[in-house]
Amino acid sequence: MSKDQLRLIIRNYLAEKPRNTAEISAWVNSQNSPSNSSEITAVMESDETLVRIGTVHKSGMAGNSPPLSEWATDKWVRHHERDSPKERRE
Repeated sequence: MSKDQLRLIIRNYLAEKPRNTAEISAWVNSQNSPSNSSEITAVMESDETLVRIGTVHKSGMAGNSPPLSEWATDKWVRHHERDSPKERRE
Protein backbone atom coordinates (compact mmCIF):
# COMPACT_ATOMS: atom_id res chain seq x y z
CA MET A 1 0.00 0.00 0.00
CA SER A 2 1.33 3.44 -0.88
CA LYS A 3 1.86 6.12 1.74
CA ASP A 4 -0.90 8.22 0.17
CA GLN A 5 -3.38 5.33 0.44
CA LEU A 6 -2.30 4.69 4.03
CA ARG A 7 -2.69 8.38 4.86
CA LEU A 8 -6.20 8.42 3.38
CA ILE A 9 -7.46 5.40 5.31
CA ILE A 10 -5.99 6.78 8.55
CA ARG A 11 -7.71 10.14 7.97
CA ASN A 12 -11.02 8.36 7.40
CA TYR A 13 -10.55 6.28 10.56
CA LEU A 14 -9.78 9.37 12.66
CA ALA A 15 -12.67 11.42 11.24
CA GLU A 16 -15.07 10.01 13.85
CA LYS A 17 -12.95 10.45 16.97
CA PRO A 18 -9.33 10.59 18.20
CA ARG A 19 -7.45 7.33 18.61
CA ASN A 20 -4.05 6.28 19.89
CA THR A 21 -1.22 4.87 17.81
CA ALA A 22 -1.85 1.27 18.92
CA GLU A 23 -5.55 1.46 17.95
CA ILE A 24 -4.67 2.95 14.57
CA SER A 25 -2.00 0.34 13.91
CA ALA A 26 -4.32 -2.55 14.86
CA TRP A 27 -7.11 -1.15 12.70
CA VAL A 28 -4.84 -0.63 9.67
CA ASN A 29 -3.56 -4.20 9.98
CA SER A 30 -7.14 -5.53 10.26
CA GLN A 31 -7.95 -3.86 6.92
CA ASN A 32 -5.55 -6.21 5.11
CA SER A 33 -3.05 -3.37 4.92
CA PRO A 34 -0.13 -4.63 6.98
CA SER A 35 2.11 -1.80 8.15
CA ASN A 36 4.40 -1.44 11.13
CA SER A 37 3.73 1.20 13.76
CA SER A 38 6.88 3.16 12.83
CA GLU A 39 5.65 3.54 9.25
CA ILE A 40 2.19 4.55 10.46
CA THR A 41 3.63 7.11 12.87
CA ALA A 42 5.86 8.57 10.14
CA VAL A 43 2.86 8.94 7.82
CA MET A 44 0.80 10.65 10.53
CA GLU A 45 3.63 13.00 11.54
CA SER A 46 4.09 14.10 7.92
CA ASP A 47 0.37 14.77 7.35
CA GLU A 48 -0.64 18.39 7.98
CA THR A 49 -4.28 17.39 8.54
CA LEU A 50 -3.47 15.03 11.43
CA VAL A 51 -2.73 16.41 14.88
CA ARG A 52 -1.05 14.77 17.86
CA ILE A 53 -3.39 15.86 20.65
CA GLY A 54 -1.86 14.11 23.62
CA THR A 55 -0.49 10.92 25.07
CA VAL A 56 -2.10 7.90 26.64
CA HIS A 57 -0.24 6.11 29.41
CA LYS A 58 -0.73 2.36 29.51
CA SER A 59 -1.80 1.48 33.04
CA GLY A 60 -0.67 -1.78 34.53
CA MET A 61 2.11 -2.31 32.03
CA ALA A 62 5.46 -3.42 33.38
CA GLY A 63 8.64 -1.80 32.17
CA ASN A 64 9.24 1.66 30.91
CA SER A 65 7.51 1.61 27.56
CA PRO A 66 6.78 5.08 26.23
CA PRO A 67 3.24 6.47 26.30
CA LEU A 68 1.15 6.19 23.15
CA SER A 69 0.36 9.29 21.13
CA GLU A 70 -3.26 10.19 20.59
CA TRP A 71 -4.18 11.52 17.15
CA ALA A 72 -7.11 13.43 15.63
CA THR A 73 -7.88 15.24 12.40
CA ASP A 74 -7.45 19.01 12.36
CA LYS A 75 -11.15 19.26 11.50
CA TRP A 76 -12.09 17.30 14.65
CA VAL A 77 -9.80 19.52 16.76
CA ARG A 78 -11.31 22.74 15.38
CA HIS A 79 -14.84 21.46 15.99
CA HIS A 80 -14.07 20.49 19.60
CA GLU A 81 -11.91 23.49 20.58
CA ARG A 82 -13.10 25.42 23.56
CA ASP A 83 -13.57 29.15 23.30
CA SER A 84 -11.05 31.21 25.20
CA PRO A 85 -12.40 32.78 28.44
CA LYS A 86 -12.40 36.23 26.82
CA GLU A 87 -14.51 35.01 23.89
CA ARG A 88 -17.06 33.38 26.22
CA ARG A 89 -17.70 36.57 28.19
CA GLU A 90 -18.53 38.70 25.17
